[in-house]
Amino acid sequence: MESLDQQLTAFVKLPIGKMVLLGLLVWSSLVGYSLNWNITNLQNEKINLAISAAKSNWNKDQAFRQWATKHGGVYVPVTERTPPNPYLAHLKRRDVETTGGMKLTLMNPAYMLRQLTNEFEDSYGIKGKITGKITLNPVNKADAWERAALDRFERESISEIYEQTEIDGAPYMRYMKPMYMIKACEQCHAVLGFRDGDLRGGVSVSIPMQPYLDAEKETTRSMMVTHAVVWLAGSIGFMTFGLYAHRRHIERSALLARLEHGALYDSLTGLPNRSLFSDRLQVSMAKRKRDRTHLFAVCFVDLDRFKNLNDSYGHAVGDQLLKEVSGRFSGLLRPSDTVARMGGDEFTFLLDDLSKPQEAYLVAERILHSVETPFEIRGQSLKVGASIGICYGDRKYQSPDEILRDADTAMYRAKYLGRGRIDIFEPEMHDEVAKTTRIEHDLHTVLERQELSIHYQPIINLVTDRVDGFEALLRWQHPILGNIPPDLFIPIAESSDVIQEIGQWVLDCACRQVQKWNSQYSDLPPRFLSVNLSARQVSHLGFVQVMKDTLDRVGFDPIHLHCEVTETLLITDQDTAISNMASLRQLGIQLSADDFGKGYSSLTYLQNYSFNVLKIDKTFVQDMAPGGKGKRLVGSLLRLAKDFGLSVVAEGVETREQLETLRRLHCKWVQGYYLCPPVTADAMERLLTTDPQLLTENLLVMKPEATQKLAG
Repeated sequence: MESLDQQLTAFVKLPIGKMVLLGLLVWSSLVGYSLNWNITNLQNEKINLAISAAKSNWNKDQAFRQWATKHGGVYVPVTERTPPNPYLAHLKRRDVETTGGMKLTLMNPAYMLRQLTNEFEDSYGIKGKITGKITLNPVNKADAWERAALDRFERESISEIYEQTEIDGAPYMRYMKPMYMIKACEQCHAVLGFRDGDLRGGVSVSIPMQPYLDAEKETTRSMMVTHAVVWLAGSIGFMTFGLYAHRRHIERSALLARLEHGALYDSLTGLPNRSLFSDRLQVSMAKRKRDRTHLFAVCFVDLDRFKNLNDSYGHAVGDQLLKEVSGRFSGLLRPSDTVARMGGDEFTFLLDDLSKPQEAYLVAERILHSVETPFEIRGQSLKVGASIGICYGDRKYQSPDEILRDADTAMYRAKYLGRGRIDIFEPEMHDEVAKTTRIEHDLHTVLERQELSIHYQPIINLVTDRVDGFEALLRWQHPILGNIPPDLFIPIAESSDVIQEIGQWVLDCACRQVQKWNSQYSDLPPRFLSVNLSARQVSHLGFVQVMKDTLDRVGFDPIHLHCEVTETLLITDQDTAISNMASLRQLGIQLSADDFGKGYSSLTYLQNYSFNVLKIDKTFVQDMAPGGKGKRLVGSLLRLAKDFGLSVVAEGVETREQLETLRRLHCKWVQGYYLCPPVTADAMERLLTTDPQLLTENLLVMKPEATQKLAG
C-alpha cells in the first residue's frame, strides 16, 4: 500500500485534463449530495409541520370536549340547526322547557363537536371526527383507516397514530388518539354498554397536505436552481483552473531554467552565489587532496563604508554601486578564478591554480586598487574601500565553510587594523575571534557585575592655568581578560543596543560626580563635564528625552555638559543626527566636534552642524615637533575655529614643548598625559583636596610615579 505522500505525489503528477475531470466529478457529487440532503430534510420538515398542525387541532378539540363533558353538555334553544338529537332520546332530561315557555334541548359534547368540525371542514378543509366500533350516531361510524387504528389501540396500547394518506382522492395527514370512558360520559354512552375505563373509540384530525406539498414544490424548485448555479460556477472555476494550469505548465519550463540560474547566481550582480562558489571551492579542495602541488586561495572582500553610503544615498544607489563593483571585480579574473557575492557588500574570490602563494597577495592588491577610483552613479561621485582576508587552501580543511570562516576572520582583522588592508589568515587569529566573542557576550552583563569604571582627565584653560572641566573616559577591568581598551570594546558595544544602557550609565554617574565636585567647591566657577556619544545613542529616537530626564534627575545644569560627537557618527544617519543635535542645543548642552581633521569632509561637517567646541585630534598635536607639519596644521585649525566662533580643545598633549606651542598659538583648552592622565574619581578627589583650583603648576610638579599611581 502506498503512503499518503506517495499518493499525493502521484496525484500531482496526473495530467491536467484528468485532474480537472476528476475535480468536476467530485464537485458534481458534492453538489448532488447537498441537493439530495436538502430535499430529504425538506420532505421530513413538511411531514413534521403537518403532524404538528394535526396535534394542535386535536388538542384544541380535546380541550373543548373536556370542558363540555365536565358540564354534562349544553342546553340550547330548539331550532332548525339544533333539533333534538334522536340518539339521545333515552335521556329523560334531553328536552326541557323554561319557566318562560322556551323549549331547550341537550347537546352533548360529541354533538357539539361534530357541528364545529363540520363548519371547520367547510371553512379550512380540516376534518375532525369522534368515532368508535359502536356509536350512537351512524354518522360517527369508523371508516377503514379508523377501524385499523382502533384495532391497534386495543392490541398495542399505543397513545397515537398518524399517517399520510388520501381522503376522497386528496392527500391528508391523519392523526388519531384513543378515547376512554370516564364517569361523565356514562350519562350518554352507558346505554351502549361502555363502563368507566373502557376504550370507547378515538378522536381523529385530518390535515389537508396540499398547502404543504405546494410549499415543498416551490422550495424544491428554488433549491434546484440554487444548486445548479453553484454547480455551474464551480464547474467554470475548474475549467478556468485547468486553462490557467495549462498556461502555467507552458511557462514552467522557462521558470525552472530561471530558478536554476537564480539558485546558483546572485540576482543583483549576476555573479555566482555562495552555493556555486562553495561547489567550485569543493572541487579545488578535492584537487588539493589528490595533488599536493595544487595551490589555491580564497580572498574574502568586504567593502569599507558601504553601509554609510547606502544609508546616505538610498538603497537604489547602493544596489547600483554593488553592480559597478561586481563589474570591476569580474575584470580582474583569470580563466581559472571565480568571484562570488556572498551577500550584502561581501565578495569572495577563488584563486585557483596558483603558481606560488605570493600570487594571491598580488591579486588582492589589484582588488584593492580596483575600487580606489571613485564610482560615478546618478551624478554622485562615490568612493569606497575594501578590506581583504586571504586564506590559503590546505589539506587540513574538510569543508568549504572552514576555509570561508578563516578567510572571513582574516578580513575582520584587516578591517579592525584600519581598513583598506590585506591580512593573511594565521591560526592565532582564532584566539582573537574567541576574545572578541567573549567581550561581546560579557558586555550584556558588565553593568550587573560592576566591572566598568569612569576615569576623569582634566581639561586645562591655558589662559587661567586652571582646570575648567573633566572628560569622562570609560574603563573596563575584566576578571579574566584584564584591562580591555575602550577602542576594543566600545565598537563591539556600538554594534548592539547594549551601548544604550552603558551610555546611560556613564552619563548618570559622571553627571553625579561632577555635580558633587561643583557643590563641594561652590566658591569656584563650576567645571564642565565632557562625555563621548556613540552613533547608536544619537540615532536613537528617544535619546534627547533620556538626556533631559538624566539632567533633571541629577540636577546637572545642561550648560556645563559638553557632548563630543565624531564626523563618522554624523555621516551614519544625518537626518536623525541633525534633529537630535538641534534638540540638545535647545536644552543648552554644548556640542563638541571630536577628532576634528581626521574625516573626509571635515569642513562640510563643521558647516552643517552648530558646534560650540572644536577638538583637535591628538595625531596633529603630537606632530608639532620641529620639521613636522602638525604645527602649521594646528595653527590653521585654530584660525578656522576663531572664524567660526568656536572654542578649541587640543588633546594628546604629552610634552612641555607641545604645551608651550599651543599656548603661543592661543589655544584655549588642552588635555593630555603630560598634564594629568585619566584617573579614578577617588584619585581626582585627592587632587582636589590638595589644590581645589587644580592649577597647572601643581599638576606639573607631580612626579611620574605619583601620576602613574593616580592613574592606576
